[in-house]
Amino acid sequence: MKKIILLLLAMAFGAKATPVAPVMVAGLEAEIRSLKEQIIKNGGTPKEYYPNQDYIESHYPNASADKKKHLREKYSRSDAKSGIFMGINVGYGALFNDYIDGHYNETTTTIPDLQTQKTGVLKSPLNTISKLPMFGGKLGYQSFFNPYFGARVYGDVMIASGGLTAKNYPCDDGSLKDKKIGSVIYMLGAMNLDLLVDVPLDRGFKYFVGGYFGIGFGAMVLLDSADKDEEKTSRLLKDPNYSSDNVLWNTLLQIDYTFNAGLAFTINAKNRLEVGAKIPWNFLRLGLESPATYSTASGASKTLESKDIAFKRSVIWTASYIYVF
Repeated sequence: MKKIILLLLAMAFGAKATPVAPVMVAGLEAEIRSLKEQIIKNGGTPKEYYPNQDYIESHYPNASADKKKHLREKYSRSDAKSGIFMGINVGYGALFNDYIDGHYNETTTTIPDLQTQKTGVLKSPLNTISKLPMFGGKLGYQSFFNPYFGARVYGDVMIASGGLTAKNYPCDDGSLKDKKIGSVIYMLGAMNLDLLVDVPLDRGFKYFVGGYFGIGFGAMVLLDSADKDEEKTSRLLKDPNYSSDNVLWNTLLQIDYTFNAGLAFTINAKNRLEVGAKIPWNFLRLGLESPATYSTASGASKTLESKDIAFKRSVIWTASYIYVF
């Protein structure tokens, strides 16, 4: 139903209004209808006021009545596409961890004794990858300035769980292959600001194809755990007496900056389908990270140096369904 706000003007020709009895009706439309009838009964002419009417009158003062009616319908669609929205997301991306024992000391200090200091528990370099399907949701507000351009602000969350695979893992036959050695849990939450562009596909402005682009700012958390079934991390150890519940990370928390971009298809103004990507462009490590600790049965322990581990992630490809209230 069209969003129509009625502005009821005083009766024309100076006619004197009679008292209007209280209207006991349920709903705004019934009350407006009753008020219109009262004005007409007293010799007046009610006039309707539409959203964007001032804009239309000022920018198209010489347009015909039919043209203005078409413009009102056109801009009412931009109003219909504006509002609070909720959505669900699915996605896919990859995480990479590269470990080089002693790399931080070797590259950041000039003291010879420190330059050669290593943890000495894992063979390195160790390169791992996790290919993760993701699931999440979003909540926010969008506003279209006209049927073609708009903006939105929203928060979204993506959650994933999957395997942790070592690259070039030493196998029993002496070959080097990719091998699952553990699992990871990954969470990404962000606040986002996007610009929206829509192009109508029909004269009734019900269907649109378009796109979006913007930026995101948020935090990511990564947890990993070692595979205990076959003690697959044992071949990665310099000393087999050591073991750990984790491979590289107990916890990694850092700030994540992304570009957002994608394509969109809008159905009947309220339903929006999107396919896009969250493209990483920077990370900020907060120091709120806990690398894996390896221990022996006698109680000796060695903790990895977190700055020996380089973390990065791929583009996260996403698909979303959004409903605008």
